[in-house]
Amino acid sequence: MAKQNLTIRVSDEQRTILERRAGNRALADYIRHKLDIADTPKHARSYKPQADSIALAQILAALGSSDLSASMRDIAEAARNGALENSDDLRLSLHAACLTIEQMRDDLIRALGLKVRG
Repeated sequence: MAKQNLTIRVSDEQRTILERRAGNRALADYIRHKLDIADTPKHARSYKPQADSIALAQILAALGSSDLSASMRDIAEAARNGALENSDDLRLSLHAACLTIEQMRDDLIRALGLKVRG
């Protein structure tokens, strides 16, 4: 079955309303569903992934301002060479690095619209 385009004019405000109502669905799919002419079953949906830009920017800023990768590389090298000291300072540094990584993971999960494990 050949498909043809159907063009309608809407104001900026009307388009904004339609996009808001469509949510994560593609606008064309939402309109077909509302007109009850959708090709797909009503339970099938097409999603447009939308990430939280602010949260993603915070994660990138945290990565950029940390020496996390260099620090972890130094720790791994020291462990390989058998030079990893067993001190309170090292344990605190490792614990802080793990907490930072865990926080970035949780922020990324939230930014992607997923639920963080409790």
